[in-house]
Amino acid sequence: AKPKRKRQRKRKKKSSATEDNATDGEHATTHKHSSSNSGEDDISSTVYVKGFPFDATEDDIREFFTNGGIPESEIMEMRLARWQDSGRLRGYGHIAFKTSNSASKALELNGKYLNKRYLIIEKPNLPKVLQQQQEHRVQPDGCKTIFIKNLPYDCTEAEVLDVLEDKCGKILDGGVRLPQNASRQLKGFGYVEFKNPEGAASAVELAKKPFGLCVKGRPLFVDYEENNRAKGSFRTTDGQLWRKKYGNQRY
Repeated sequence: AKPKRKRQRKRKKKSSATEDNATDGEHATTHKHSSSNSGEDDISSTVYVKGFPFDATEDDIREFFTNGGIPESEIMEMRLARWQDSGRLRGYGHIAFKTSNSASKALELNGKYLNKRYLIIEKPNLPKVLQQQQEHRVQPDGCKTIFIKNLPYDCTEAEVLDVLEDKCGKILDGGVRLPQNASRQLKGFGYVEFKNPEGAASAVELAKKPFGLCVKGRPLFVDYEENNRAKGSFRTTDGQLWRKKYGNQRY
C-alpha cells in the first residue's frame, strides 16, 4: 500500500497592523503637525548629536558648544539619553537652541572633539511611527484617557507619570498602564488616565509640537483613547495584578 501523502496547509500571513515602536527613535525628533507653523521653527533650532564620551557631563557638553562660539543663553535644553541603572550618558541626544542660527553654528562643529572623541552633529529626523501620524481628531466628550506609543522599552510607570503630570495635569491613582509581553518587557505603548479631560487635551496638544512630550529622550505619539478598560489579568510593571492593587473603582 502506498503511504498517504500529508496535506500541506496554507497559512495566512499575519497582519502587519500591530503596534510598532519605532526602532530609529535614537535619531528622531517628534512629529511636525501639518497645521502648525511653530513646529518648523522648533525643528530647525534643534540638532542631533552622537559620540559623547560616556563619562561626560551636561556641563562638559554645554562647554563644548560655548567654546564653539554659541552663547550659553542660546542653549535652551539638552535631551540626553541615559542608562537607567547608572544614570550615565548613552552617547547621544538632542540639543535645542533658542534660534535656528545657533543650531546652524552647532552643525558647523560636526567632527570636533570632546574629551578625545569626535562628535557627529546632524539635523534631526522624524521616526517612522510619527511620520505616519494623522491629524488629531476632536476630543470625545468627557474623554480623560490617552493612548501613547514610541515609549522606551526600559522606562517605568513612575517615569511616564512624572513627565505627564509635570506638563499636563494630575493623573488618577493607577492611571498609567504599560502592557508587557510574556517575558515582562514593555511593548512600547500604554494608556494614561487623567483626573479631568483638560489633562488629556493638554497631552495631545503638547505632543503635536517637536519634543513636546518626551520620555527618556524619545518623543511620544499621543491620541485620545475611548472605552479602554484594564483586563482582569493586567499586571503593573512590578508584577502585581492591577485590579488587586488599585481596586475596581473605575472598571
